[in-house]
Amino acid sequence: MYLALDLRSGGGARYQLAVYPLQDKAQIRKVLVDGTIEYLAIEKEVAGVGGSEKPNQLRLRAFNITSGDKKGTCQLLAYVGGRLIAEANDPGAGELSGRASGFSLGSAKVAKGAGATVDDVVVRVPSPF
Repeated sequence: MYLALDLRSGGGARYQLAVYPLQDKAQIRKVLVDGTIEYLAIEKEVAGVGGSEKPNQLRLRAFNITSGDKKGTCQLLAYVGGRLIAEANDPGAGELSGRASGFSLGSAKVAKGAGATVDDVVVRVPSPF
């Protein structure tokens, strides 16, 4: 089972920080409209993952680089428990046009009885939006 934050969601595509509490693993993923997943960063043995039925503090930042040789690239920063655990750059940021944010709970296999509670949500929107 995984917990996830979704950014720039819309039309079926999004960036996603997926954290697997029972595996101490985190992934930054780009989910495309057709459901294809591009793994931008994978981290194992992540300190700060709370485990099953424990609080997990997740944060995902995504911002466009506006100058230099990486102009037009989206930089993603993933935090777990207040610590930066992964960074990724996506030169294909133009493929994502959505502006919604959300949460996900999922599993690659059948997860009977899986559930999650979300608390203390903060959404920051850049200016100009």
